[in-house]
Amino acid sequence: MVTETTTGVITDSKPESACPVCCGLKVTLYREVFDDRYGHPDLFELVRCSDCGHLMTRPSLGESDLAHLYGTYYPRKNITSEQVTTQAAKVQQAFAGIRRWWMGVDNQGQYSARPGEKMLDVGCGSGLSLLEAKAMGVDAWGIEADPNAQRFADQLGLRIHQGGLQDAPFAGTSFDLVVLNQVIEHIPEPDKALQIIQQRLATDGRVVLVFPNVNSLWCKLSGLRWINWHIPYHLHHFTLKTFTRMAERCGYRIVRSRTITPNHWSLLQVRACRQSVARGEANPMWRVEASSVSTAPSAADTLRVRIRRLFRLPVMLVIAIVNRLVDGFGYGDSLIVELRPQDAQRR
Repeated sequence: MVTETTTGVITDSKPESACPVCCGLKVTLYREVFDDRYGHPDLFELVRCSDCGHLMTRPSLGESDLAHLYGTYYPRKNITSEQVTTQAAKVQQAFAGIRRWWMGVDNQGQYSARPGEKMLDVGCGSGLSLLEAKAMGVDAWGIEADPNAQRFADQLGLRIHQGGLQDAPFAGTSFDLVVLNQVIEHIPEPDKALQIIQQRLATDGRVVLVFPNVNSLWCKLSGLRWINWHIPYHLHHFTLKTFTRMAERCGYRIVRSRTITPNHWSLLQVRACRQSVARGEANPMWRVEASSVSTAPSAADTLRVRIRRLFRLPVMLVIAIVNRLVDGFGYGDSLIVELRPQDAQRR
């Protein structure tokens, strides 16, 4: 197994634990991998559970590694509170739901919240989901490992706990809806997280999770250049079958599930398949996205962007049609799953 580190960032890597899906202890090497987005220099492995086939990233990370990783490498630190507020306002625009569906960005659990409910978003990032939920009449709390979240909490007046589920924040509060948007794959022990979450649910509470689908068409076509391997931040790589097995073992039943592919993911995927970066090198494709969010464009830049969008329209139309068809057959790039406790009818 890979043990090499060059930066000292991975300081609390865990002893190799059991598979969260089946509790198996034996794994086989699938591929050696590295961070092809933000340039983390260490080498990692994708390993496959010998019993159930679940894919995991090794070495496993400890909870104390996560804050350092996200605070150091993630581009969230470049985002402003004003940009978050502007984006959140779109949830109230006319035909917002249809636009989200067409663009494939309805892969967010907060959109299933009902007015008056209490919602907890585990891994709430900048707090965008909390602002959207608030606009929908939902009472929202958040948890985020990235220390940059504190700035958004302070500036936007949001209830965000900087840390993890194991801290048991917001004691005494039960939630009608717990959301994990592209988060469960980041958690070192996702089975234990599901068990903790169940204790925080109100009567008839539910959990909505969104996570990458290893059984997606884009994954099959892209191989190791699939953008959702996202090493080393994604520690677990689920299919609907492996996730269902884990959820049932943790005392849940799946109420509904479907796949969703954001159109911009597909555009990024095409670009990623045309590029390659060396280990320890930040990918310009992701670096440009990170820097552009905090830079006011000039008039010339705005014109170039508009021209580029005009030529990109036919491509995006084709991508949207293909993605909606692929999603319909269950091979989209992300899964959205709603869970309820198996004994919910008795609660």
